[in-house]
Amino acid sequence: MFDLHITWRGGIFLALTTSVGYAAVSKGNNYLFLTFCALAAIFLTSAALTLLLPRGLDLERALPDSVCATDPFSYTVQIRNRKRLLPAFCIQVEDRLLYEARPASPPIPSVPVPLIRAGQSLHVPVFATALHRGWAKFVSVTITAEFPPGLVRRRRVVPLEDRMLVYPRRGILDRHALDPLLARVDFTDLVSAGGRGNEEFAGVRDYRAGDSPRWIHWKLSARVPRRPVVKEFEDARARDAVILLETLIPNPSDSRRASRLERALSFGAALADTLLAEGYLVRFLAFGPEPLEIALEPHHGSSAELQRLLATLRPTRTHPIDALARESRGDACFLLRIGDEKAALPTSGERVIEIHADDMRSMMFYPR
Repeated sequence: MFDLHITWRGGIFLALTTSVGYAAVSKGNNYLFLTFCALAAIFLTSAALTLLLPRGLDLERALPDSVCATDPFSYTVQIRNRKRLLPAFCIQVEDRLLYEARPASPPIPSVPVPLIRAGQSLHVPVFATALHRGWAKFVSVTITAEFPPGLVRRRRVVPLEDRMLVYPRRGILDRHALDPLLARVDFTDLVSAGGRGNEEFAGVRDYRAGDSPRWIHWKLSARVPRRPVVKEFEDARARDAVILLETLIPNPSDSRRASRLERALSFGAALADTLLAEGYLVRFLAFGPEPLEIALEPHHGSSAELQRLLATLRPTRTHPIDALARESRGDACFLLRIGDEKAALPTSGERVIEIHADDMRSMMFYPR
Protein backbone atom coordinates (compact mmCIF):
# COMPACT_ATOMS: atom_id res chain seq x y z
CA MET A 1 0.00 0.00 0.00
CA PHE A 2 1.42 3.39 -0.99
CA ASP A 3 0.34 6.92 -1.86
CA LEU A 4 2.07 9.62 -3.89
CA HIS A 5 1.20 13.28 -3.51
CA ILE A 6 2.64 16.70 -4.25
CA THR A 7 3.98 18.68 -1.27
CA TRP A 8 3.28 22.38 -0.72
CA ARG A 9 6.72 23.13 -2.15
CA GLY A 10 5.90 20.99 -5.16
CA GLY A 11 2.61 22.87 -5.59
CA ILE A 12 4.41 26.23 -5.69
CA PHE A 13 7.06 24.81 -8.04
CA LEU A 14 4.41 23.32 -10.33
CA ALA A 15 2.48 26.62 -10.43
CA LEU A 16 5.70 28.47 -11.33
CA THR A 17 6.49 25.92 -14.05
CA THR A 18 3.01 26.23 -15.50
CA SER A 19 3.27 30.04 -15.52
CA VAL A 20 6.60 29.90 -17.35
CA GLY A 21 5.16 27.45 -19.89
CA TYR A 22 2.13 29.69 -20.49
CA ALA A 23 4.39 32.70 -20.98
CA ALA A 24 6.60 30.74 -23.38
CA VAL A 25 3.60 29.79 -25.54
CA SER A 26 2.16 33.33 -25.44
CA LYS A 27 5.39 35.14 -26.23
CA GLY A 28 7.05 32.52 -28.40
CA ASN A 29 10.30 33.13 -26.53
CA ASN A 30 12.88 30.34 -26.85
CA TYR A 31 14.53 31.23 -23.54
CA LEU A 32 11.20 30.78 -21.76
CA PHE A 33 10.74 27.42 -23.51
CA LEU A 34 14.21 26.39 -22.30
CA THR A 35 13.39 27.49 -18.75
CA PHE A 36 10.08 25.63 -18.84
CA CYS A 37 11.78 22.43 -20.02
CA ALA A 38 14.41 22.68 -17.25
CA LEU A 39 11.79 23.20 -14.54
CA ALA A 40 9.63 20.37 -15.88
CA ALA A 41 12.68 18.05 -15.98
CA ILE A 42 13.50 18.87 -12.33
CA PHE A 43 9.93 18.10 -11.25
CA LEU A 44 9.71 14.83 -13.23
CA THR A 45 13.15 13.65 -12.03
CA SER A 46 12.26 14.36 -8.40
CA ALA A 47 8.93 12.53 -8.80
CA ALA A 48 10.50 9.51 -10.53
CA LEU A 49 13.25 9.07 -7.93
CA THR A 50 10.77 9.55 -5.09
CA LEU A 51 8.65 6.82 -6.63
CA LEU A 52 11.60 4.41 -6.91
CA LEU A 53 13.32 4.96 -3.55
CA PRO A 54 10.95 2.96 -1.25
CA ARG A 55 10.78 0.00 -3.64
CA GLY A 56 12.68 -3.23 -2.98
CA LEU A 57 13.03 -2.68 0.78
CA ASP A 58 12.44 -5.53 3.26
CA LEU A 59 11.81 -4.69 6.91
CA GLU A 60 12.26 -6.66 10.11
CA ARG A 61 11.68 -5.45 13.67
CA ALA A 62 13.70 -6.59 16.73
CA LEU A 63 11.82 -5.81 19.96
CA PRO A 64 12.80 -6.35 23.60
CA ASP A 65 10.96 -9.15 25.38
CA SER A 66 9.38 -6.73 27.82
CA VAL A 67 9.58 -3.18 29.16
CA CYS A 68 8.05 -1.27 32.06
CA ALA A 69 5.35 1.32 31.53
CA THR A 70 6.63 4.93 31.19
CA ASP A 71 10.23 3.69 30.77
CA PRO A 72 11.85 4.79 27.49
CA PHE A 73 13.14 1.86 25.46
CA SER A 74 14.83 1.29 22.14
CA TYR A 75 14.59 -1.34 19.45
CA THR A 76 15.84 -1.74 15.90
CA VAL A 77 14.23 -1.93 12.49
CA GLN A 78 16.38 -3.80 9.99
CA ILE A 79 16.06 -2.48 6.43
CA ARG A 80 17.42 -4.57 3.58
CA ASN A 81 17.79 -3.02 0.14
CA ARG A 82 17.06 -5.71 -2.46
CA LYS A 83 17.66 -3.43 -5.44
CA ARG A 84 20.70 -4.34 -7.55
CA LEU A 85 21.79 -0.86 -8.60
CA LEU A 86 19.88 1.94 -6.91
CA PRO A 87 20.73 2.74 -3.28
CA ALA A 88 18.07 3.75 -0.76
CA PHE A 89 18.38 7.28 0.59
CA CYS A 90 16.24 10.29 1.51
CA ILE A 91 13.80 8.05 3.37
CA GLN A 92 12.31 7.94 6.87
CA VAL A 93 10.65 5.12 8.79
CA GLU A 94 7.74 5.56 11.19
CA ASP A 95 6.43 2.72 13.33
CA ARG A 96 2.82 2.35 14.44
CA LEU A 97 1.96 1.17 17.94
CA LEU A 98 -1.50 0.23 19.26
CA TYR A 99 -2.85 -0.32 22.76
CA GLU A 100 -6.10 -2.29 22.80
CA ALA A 101 -6.76 -1.29 19.16
CA ARG A 102 -6.15 2.39 19.92
CA PRO A 103 -3.14 4.33 18.57
CA ALA A 104 -0.45 5.08 21.11
CA SER A 105 -0.18 8.63 22.37
CA PRO A 106 2.25 10.20 21.73
CA PRO A 107 3.04 8.34 18.48
CA ILE A 108 6.51 6.99 17.79
CA PRO A 109 8.47 9.72 15.97
CA SER A 110 9.78 9.08 12.48
CA VAL A 111 13.48 8.25 12.12
CA PRO A 112 15.65 9.37 9.19
CA VAL A 113 17.56 6.55 7.49
CA PRO A 114 21.12 6.97 6.20
CA LEU A 115 22.26 5.75 2.82
CA ILE A 116 21.71 2.02 2.23
CA ARG A 117 23.70 0.72 -0.70
CA ALA A 118 22.26 -1.81 -3.12
CA GLY A 119 22.20 -5.32 -1.66
CA GLN A 120 23.09 -4.17 1.87
CA SER A 121 21.22 -4.00 5.18
CA LEU A 122 21.07 -1.41 7.92
CA HIS A 123 19.81 -1.53 11.53
CA VAL A 124 17.96 1.66 12.37
CA PRO A 125 17.51 2.42 16.10
CA VAL A 126 14.03 3.56 17.14
CA PHE A 127 13.23 5.11 20.53
CA ALA A 128 9.78 4.94 22.09
CA THR A 129 7.94 4.98 25.41
CA ALA A 130 5.19 2.56 26.45
CA LEU A 131 2.71 4.44 28.61
CA HIS A 132 0.32 1.58 29.43
CA ARG A 133 0.84 -1.94 30.73
CA GLY A 134 -0.40 -4.94 28.79
CA TRP A 135 0.24 -6.13 25.27
CA ALA A 136 1.55 -3.43 22.97
CA LYS A 137 0.90 -4.29 19.34
CA PHE A 138 3.04 -3.08 16.46
CA VAL A 139 1.03 -3.28 13.25
CA SER A 140 2.95 -1.60 10.42
CA VAL A 141 5.95 0.48 9.40
CA THR A 142 5.55 3.46 7.11
CA ILE A 143 8.41 4.34 4.74
CA THR A 144 8.39 7.96 3.58
CA ALA A 145 10.51 9.01 0.61
CA GLU A 146 11.08 12.61 -0.46
CA PHE A 147 13.82 13.29 -3.00
CA PRO A 148 15.29 16.83 -2.91
CA PRO A 149 14.06 19.47 -3.31
CA GLY A 150 11.03 17.81 -1.74
CA LEU A 151 8.47 18.42 -4.48
CA VAL A 152 6.80 15.00 -4.22
CA ARG A 153 6.35 12.67 -1.24
CA ARG A 154 5.61 8.97 -1.33
CA ARG A 155 4.42 6.88 1.63
CA ARG A 156 4.61 3.12 1.61
CA VAL A 157 2.90 1.20 4.43
CA VAL A 158 4.51 -2.18 5.13
CA PRO A 159 2.37 -4.58 7.24
CA LEU A 160 4.65 -5.88 9.99
CA GLU A 161 2.93 -7.24 13.10
CA ASP A 162 4.70 -7.82 16.41
CA ARG A 163 3.72 -7.51 20.02
CA MET A 164 5.55 -6.73 23.24
CA LEU A 165 4.54 -7.17 26.87
CA VAL A 166 4.59 -3.99 28.95
CA TYR A 167 4.99 -4.51 32.71
CA PRO A 168 3.42 -2.19 35.30
CA ARG A 169 5.27 1.01 36.04
CA ARG A 170 8.46 0.45 38.01
CA GLY A 171 8.18 1.59 41.63
CA ILE A 172 10.74 1.85 44.45
CA LEU A 173 9.68 1.42 48.06
CA ASP A 174 10.83 3.82 50.75
CA ARG A 175 12.39 1.49 53.30
CA HIS A 176 12.12 4.13 56.03
CA ALA A 177 8.34 3.90 55.67
CA LEU A 178 8.20 0.15 55.05
CA ASP A 179 10.48 -1.07 57.84
CA PRO A 180 8.14 -0.01 60.69
CA LEU A 181 5.39 -2.11 59.09
CA LEU A 182 7.69 -5.09 58.71
CA ALA A 183 8.71 -4.71 62.34
CA ARG A 184 5.10 -5.41 63.38
CA VAL A 185 5.26 -8.85 61.84
CA ASP A 186 6.39 -11.74 64.03
CA PHE A 187 9.06 -13.15 61.72
CA THR A 188 10.57 -15.80 64.04
CA ASP A 189 9.58 -18.06 66.91
CA LEU A 190 12.46 -17.08 69.18
CA VAL A 191 11.93 -17.99 72.81
CA SER A 192 13.54 -14.76 73.93
CA ALA A 193 15.18 -11.76 72.40
CA GLY A 194 18.60 -13.34 72.73
CA GLY A 195 17.58 -16.87 71.79
CA ARG A 196 18.83 -18.67 68.72
CA GLY A 197 16.70 -21.83 68.93
CA ASN A 198 15.36 -21.71 65.40
CA GLU A 199 18.47 -20.44 63.65
CA GLU A 200 21.56 -22.09 62.21
CA PHE A 201 25.20 -21.01 62.34
CA ALA A 202 26.13 -19.06 59.19
CA GLY A 203 29.61 -17.61 59.90
CA VAL A 204 31.49 -15.02 61.91
CA ARG A 205 32.04 -11.26 61.70
CA ASP A 206 33.65 -8.45 63.69
CA TYR A 207 31.98 -7.42 66.94
CA ARG A 208 29.64 -4.44 66.71
CA ALA A 209 28.24 -2.24 69.44
CA GLY A 210 25.02 -3.77 70.73
CA ASP A 211 25.94 -7.41 70.05
CA SER A 212 25.25 -9.82 72.89
CA PRO A 213 28.38 -11.18 74.64
CA ARG A 214 26.84 -14.65 74.31
CA TRP A 215 27.39 -14.46 70.55
CA ILE A 216 31.16 -13.92 70.83
CA HIS A 217 33.28 -16.69 69.35
CA TRP A 218 35.84 -16.85 72.21
CA LYS A 219 38.26 -19.36 70.68
CA LEU A 220 38.57 -17.43 67.41
CA SER A 221 38.69 -14.08 69.21
CA ALA A 222 41.67 -15.31 71.28
CA ARG A 223 43.69 -15.71 68.07
CA VAL A 224 43.03 -12.12 67.00
CA PRO A 225 44.16 -9.71 69.73
CA ARG A 226 41.90 -6.69 70.47
CA ARG A 227 39.49 -7.77 67.73
CA PRO A 228 36.61 -9.90 69.02
CA VAL A 229 34.44 -11.72 66.51
CA VAL A 230 30.85 -12.87 66.92
CA LYS A 231 28.83 -15.70 65.46
CA GLU A 232 26.25 -14.99 62.78
CA PHE A 233 23.08 -16.99 62.43
CA GLU A 234 20.32 -17.28 59.86
CA ASP A 235 16.74 -18.40 60.25
CA ALA A 236 16.52 -22.12 59.61
CA ARG A 237 12.85 -22.14 58.71
CA ALA A 238 11.31 -20.69 55.58
CA ARG A 239 9.21 -17.58 56.12
CA ASP A 240 5.94 -17.12 54.31
CA ALA A 241 4.22 -13.92 53.21
CA VAL A 242 0.93 -13.36 51.43
CA ILE A 243 0.11 -10.33 49.29
CA LEU A 244 -3.59 -9.74 48.62
CA LEU A 245 -4.39 -7.21 45.92
CA GLU A 246 -7.82 -5.63 45.69
CA THR A 247 -8.89 -5.23 42.06
CA LEU A 248 -12.58 -4.41 42.51
CA ILE A 249 -13.77 -1.59 40.22
CA PRO A 250 -17.59 -1.77 40.05
CA ASN A 251 -17.82 1.18 37.66
CA PRO A 252 -15.53 0.83 34.61
CA SER A 253 -15.55 4.63 34.14
CA ASP A 254 -14.16 5.23 37.65
CA SER A 255 -10.80 6.69 36.59
CA ARG A 256 -9.78 7.48 40.19
CA ARG A 257 -10.08 3.86 41.25
CA ALA A 258 -8.42 2.67 38.04
CA SER A 259 -5.47 4.96 38.75
CA ARG A 260 -5.25 3.55 42.27
CA LEU A 261 -5.17 0.04 40.84
CA GLU A 262 -2.21 0.91 38.60
CA ARG A 263 -0.33 2.27 41.61
CA ALA A 264 -1.24 -0.84 43.63
CA LEU A 265 0.13 -3.08 40.87
CA SER A 266 3.46 -1.26 40.96
CA PHE A 267 3.45 -1.34 44.75
CA GLY A 268 2.67 -5.06 44.84
CA ALA A 269 5.51 -5.87 42.45
CA ALA A 270 7.98 -3.77 44.46
CA LEU A 271 6.80 -5.29 47.75
CA ALA A 272 7.18 -8.82 46.37
CA ASP A 273 10.74 -8.01 45.22
CA THR A 274 11.57 -6.71 48.70
CA LEU A 275 10.18 -9.79 50.45
CA LEU A 276 11.92 -12.15 48.03
CA ALA A 277 15.20 -10.35 48.68
CA GLU A 278 14.64 -10.98 52.40
CA GLY A 279 14.27 -14.70 51.75
CA TYR A 280 10.50 -15.01 51.98
CA LEU A 281 8.26 -17.44 50.16
CA VAL A 282 5.61 -15.14 48.71
CA ARG A 283 2.08 -15.96 47.59
CA PHE A 284 0.32 -13.33 45.50
CA LEU A 285 -3.47 -13.46 45.23
CA ALA A 286 -5.87 -11.28 43.25
CA PHE A 287 -8.96 -11.36 41.07
CA GLY A 288 -8.16 -10.68 37.46
CA PRO A 289 -11.19 -11.01 37.09
CA GLU A 290 -10.95 -14.75 37.85
CA PRO A 291 -9.07 -15.86 40.99
CA LEU A 292 -5.32 -15.69 40.39
CA GLU A 293 -2.59 -17.10 42.58
CA ILE A 294 1.14 -17.34 42.04
CA ALA A 295 3.76 -18.74 44.42
CA LEU A 296 7.15 -17.04 44.33
CA GLU A 297 10.41 -18.35 45.69
CA PRO A 298 13.51 -16.26 46.48
CA HIS A 299 15.45 -17.07 43.32
CA HIS A 300 16.13 -15.37 40.02
CA GLY A 301 13.13 -15.25 37.73
CA SER A 302 10.34 -15.29 40.30
CA SER A 303 9.68 -11.56 40.08
CA ALA A 304 9.49 -11.80 36.28
CA GLU A 305 6.67 -14.34 36.62
CA LEU A 306 4.74 -11.93 38.81
CA GLN A 307 5.39 -9.02 36.43
CA ARG A 308 3.97 -11.04 33.53
CA LEU A 309 0.87 -11.81 35.58
CA LEU A 310 0.36 -8.17 36.60
CA ALA A 311 0.93 -6.89 33.07
CA THR A 312 -2.22 -8.58 31.78
CA LEU A 313 -4.34 -8.40 34.96
CA ARG A 314 -7.82 -6.93 34.49
CA PRO A 315 -10.00 -5.59 37.30
CA THR A 316 -13.06 -7.39 38.57
CA ARG A 317 -16.51 -5.81 38.89
CA THR A 318 -18.01 -8.22 41.40
CA HIS A 319 -15.37 -9.85 43.65
CA PRO A 320 -14.30 -7.92 46.80
CA ILE A 321 -11.08 -8.55 48.66
CA ASP A 322 -12.96 -10.36 51.46
CA ALA A 323 -13.03 -13.58 49.44
CA LEU A 324 -9.26 -13.49 48.98
CA ALA A 325 -8.59 -12.83 52.64
CA ARG A 326 -10.01 -16.23 53.54
CA GLU A 327 -7.04 -17.77 51.72
CA SER A 328 -4.44 -15.65 53.51
CA ARG A 329 -2.36 -18.06 55.53
CA GLY A 330 1.19 -16.99 56.27
CA ASP A 331 3.51 -15.31 58.68
CA ALA A 332 2.86 -11.93 57.11
CA CYS A 333 -0.27 -10.84 55.25
CA PHE A 334 -0.27 -7.60 53.25
CA LEU A 335 -3.65 -6.31 52.08
CA LEU A 336 -3.31 -3.77 49.26
CA ARG A 337 -6.51 -1.71 49.17
CA ILE A 338 -7.74 0.57 46.37
CA GLY A 339 -11.22 1.23 47.78
CA ASP A 340 -12.34 3.49 50.60
CA GLU A 341 -15.05 1.18 51.92
CA LYS A 342 -14.33 -0.99 54.94
CA ALA A 343 -13.76 -4.65 54.17
CA ALA A 344 -15.02 -7.46 56.42
CA LEU A 345 -11.74 -9.34 56.72
CA PRO A 346 -11.74 -12.69 58.48
CA THR A 347 -8.04 -12.37 59.36
CA SER A 348 -6.71 -10.13 62.07
CA GLY A 349 -3.79 -9.67 64.36
CA GLU A 350 -0.31 -8.25 64.42
CA ARG A 351 0.74 -10.07 61.26
CA VAL A 352 -1.96 -8.56 59.04
CA ILE A 353 -0.94 -5.24 57.48
CA GLU A 354 -3.56 -3.27 55.57
CA ILE A 355 -2.09 -0.73 53.14
CA HIS A 356 -4.42 1.80 51.53
CA ALA A 357 -3.96 3.82 48.34
CA ASP A 358 -2.81 6.94 50.21
CA ASP A 359 -0.24 4.87 52.12
CA MET A 360 1.13 3.49 48.86
CA ARG A 361 1.53 7.02 47.53
CA SER A 362 3.74 7.99 50.48
CA MET A 363 5.65 4.69 50.67
CA MET A 364 6.61 4.37 47.01
CA PHE A 365 8.11 6.68 44.42
CA TYR A 366 8.71 6.31 40.71
CA PRO A 367 12.24 6.70 39.33
CA ARG A 368 12.80 9.37 36.73
